[in-house]
Amino acid sequence: MKSTPNPAKQAYYHLMSHLPGRRGLRYLRKHSLSRRDDVNALFDAALVEASGKTCIDLGANMGVFATRMAKHAGRVYAFEPDPWTAQKLRENTAGFDNIEVIEAAAGVETGKMPIYRSAKFDTDPRKGSLSSTLLADKSNVTPETAAMVDVIDFAEFLSGLHSDIAIVKIDIEGGEVALLEHLLDHPVISRIGYIFVETHETKLPRDLVARSRALRRRARQLTHPRIDMDWM
Repeated sequence: MKSTPNPAKQAYYHLMSHLPGRRGLRYLRKHSLSRRDDVNALFDAALVEASGKTCIDLGANMGVFATRMAKHAGRVYAFEPDPWTAQKLRENTAGFDNIEVIEAAAGVETGKMPIYRSAKFDTDPRKGSLSSTLLADKSNVTPETAAMVDVIDFAEFLSGLHSDIAIVKIDIEGGEVALLEHLLDHPVISRIGYIFVETHETKLPRDLVARSRALRRRARQLTHPRIDMDWM
C-alpha cells in the first residue's frame, strides 16, 4: 500500500538534517526515506518521457532498473564494473535487445581502479555485490576482496552518444560525489533530462559528506536537468 507523504514531517527531517555530525546524517536519511513515494512517482513520470530515448543505469547490479528503463527507452546502457555482478546482469537482461551491458565503472577519467567488496562477498556475492565501491575507505567494504576493473570517463562517454539522455540513475556507492561534481561542470549536462542519485553519506568519510551536501544545495538550484538526490 502506498504511503501518504507527510509534508510537516518531511520539513522537520529536512531542518534537522542540517545538524552537525552523525545526528544530522541520520535525519538526512529519514528525510530521504520520507520522500520515497515522491521520488518513485517522479521516476515513473521520467520513464514515460523517456519513450524511444536513451537511458543510463550506473551501478546496474542485477538489472532491476535497467529492465524497467528498457520497457520505455530506445537504448539503455547498464554500467556494472564488478565482474561477477556484470555476468549476472548479462544473464538477467539477455531478453532485452535494447540493453547494452558495459562492464566498467563510470568515473571522471579513463583507466583502471580496484573495486572493493563487502567482507561477506565470497559467502554471499549476490548480497555482497550491493556494497561494491571504488572507495577504499567506505565503511562497509574491505581491501581483502578487491578486484581490478575498468573505469570510463563518463562525461566523455555521454559526449559520444548521438542522442540526448532522458534518465541517468546513479547508485555507485560513494563514487557519485566526484562523478556528479564533474558532470555539473561539463557541457554535456545540458543533454540530460533527469538524474536520480542515491547518496551514501552515512558510510562516507567526512570530506565526501561535506561535498555531497554541497551537491544537494547545488542540485536544488537547478531546473535542468532535474536532479533528485533522495533516490534509494
